[in-house]
Amino acid sequence: MNVPKNAGTIMVVDDKPSNLKLLGNILRERGYQVRIFPRGDLALKSAVSDPPDLILLDVTMPGMDGYEVCRLLKEHQTTKDLPVVFISALSETDDKIKAFKSGGVDFITKPFQVEEVHARVEIHLTLKKIKSDLEEKNRILEKAFDELKTAQQILVQSEKMAALGVLVAGIAHEINNPVNFIKSSTVGLQKDISDLQRLLRAYEDCQSSCPEKDCSARLVQVKKNIDYDILICEIPEMVSNILEGVRRTEEIVDSLRSYSRLDSAGRQPIDIHEMINTSLSILKTRYKDKITIVREFHDILPVSGLPGKLMQVFINIVGNAVDALEMMDQTRNSMIVIRTGIHSIEGSPFVKIEIEDNGPGIPHDIVSRVFDPFFTTKDVGKGTGLGLSISIGIIKDHKGFIEAGSATCGGALFSILLPADQENV
Repeated sequence: MNVPKNAGTIMVVDDKPSNLKLLGNILRERGYQVRIFPRGDLALKSAVSDPPDLILLDVTMPGMDGYEVCRLLKEHQTTKDLPVVFISALSETDDKIKAFKSGGVDFITKPFQVEEVHARVEIHLTLKKIKSDLEEKNRILEKAFDELKTAQQILVQSEKMAALGVLVAGIAHEINNPVNFIKSSTVGLQKDISDLQRLLRAYEDCQSSCPEKDCSARLVQVKKNIDYDILICEIPEMVSNILEGVRRTEEIVDSLRSYSRLDSAGRQPIDIHEMINTSLSILKTRYKDKITIVREFHDILPVSGLPGKLMQVFINIVGNAVDALEMMDQTRNSMIVIRTGIHSIEGSPFVKIEIEDNGPGIPHDIVSRVFDPFFTTKDVGKGTGLGLSISIGIIKDHKGFIEAGSATCGGALFSILLPADQENV
């Protein structure tokens, strides 16, 4: 017996015993499991409780006809995807259209032709198997895609933490400066307050026991001893230094917090200029006193997105520019120019950000590879080759574009386009 590879269970529903017997024999000869039912209501209950692989359903039956059975099958969650092939002596086009509208996938006309029955049954069982396989593969792909997205998020966060690690030493030094302001000013303020306390005690003593002439002379001497005129000038300066140190420390800490957060608030309106300035604050220790930063900011529209991720893009690109410029002759005027403006693509407004440096530039033969994962021109241990790869993924996720090329001065030029958030204009 030639058993087809897709042999399965077939339900045959017909009110005529002769048809049931004939179809049953035809199908069993090919190795199919066959379940026969003389009434539509019985077949419906059986299909719901134990779905077959295919149903051959007669159109004209007493009580519940084939159209009604098929309609009810398609309404039930368990049986809605079962292929139903109608069997009938009816040959009018309207009858066939009604069969397809009720959910049927094919039509076999009585009297039966054995080869036709086999061909149509095998085709629909094969199609059902292909559909089932595709659904399973889709489930696997969806699971793999979810895992890939999770891995990408971990990779992005790892790259972010790696970048933070590189910045930590410089940030620690940068924080030490305002902390020293606070410390030295506090020590000086403590001494000045002690001197003021001496002066106040002298006033109290004079008020209670000294003659007016002696009191005046004593107060003059105390003021001289504590350098009163200098002290009065020092105190406001030291308080100002303390406040400035606190402000600078808060600025650095806020910049780091903005960069390291996981965008838990979701997409939100973003001030691109503020974000660029925050990114530059984080990188300040790497470029100050060595590289001139030029901001050519113009009026732009807000952008909607994930602040932490977009900030990572700016830090990656500016950080790469700093690395490139550090390799150049330190006697030259190293410069990074950041421009912003509005650009239109097919009538839609985009915010354009250009980051240009006057470093060695990107060789023409590798410019098409700079966004490839793990591609880097840095020395071993100085770069992961993931920064720009992650950056292009972030920009694409924001429905934007990013390009790398050469600046007019010969250095590198990165152009970023982000769709404007017109709802928050």
